[in-house]
Amino acid sequence: MTLGHDESLEDYEERFQLKYKRARCTLDPESLKLVLIRGIREDLLETLNMLLGGDIYKLSYGDIKTVFKNHSRATKKKGRVTQDLANSSSSNTSIKSEIGNML
Repeated sequence: MTLGHDESLEDYEERFQLKYKRARCTLDPESLKLVLIRGIREDLLETLNMLLGGDIYKLSYGDIKTVFKNHSRATKKKGRVTQDLANSSSSNTSIKSEIGNML
């Protein structure tokens, strides 16, 4: 199982947990953590390691889940800010053109 192209880390972890429960197998926490992390793209894994200032493999499963949640929410927030800026710049342009037409 791998992280989807447009999938957040939080969604990936939830999907991973669901599939793990459906498989009805048992893995020790270390193995479970390794399987989860191996599904992440290398570039994103490097980013997480850089943000954490260390190796994500050293964290517990619960800590990794928290990192995934925080990263996903920060990414969504960043996307919203970018989208808001794009919307405001286009509305500013239309306001300027309307003012120019009035003059």
